[in-house]
Amino acid sequence: MARGLVFAAAGVFAVRAVIAYEPDEAKGMDDILPCLAGTPLGPWLPACVAAGLVLFGVFSFALARWRRV
Repeated sequence: MARGLVFAAAGVFAVRAVIAYEPDEAKGMDDILPCLAGTPLGPWLPACVAAGLVLFGVFSFALARWRRV
């Protein structure tokens, strides 16, 4: 869910930049977490997203290490 939320937020920023024809409004992954901190959920939302991304990284590493092909 965290990965999907980050990609969805990046997509929203990209679409807004295309519609307004302002390329400076497009944001990357490093700009998404600070923008999420400005929501009513405050610092909890970026912390949960960051934890989810870390857990996804651990899962991907474990899958690459111990998966049987």
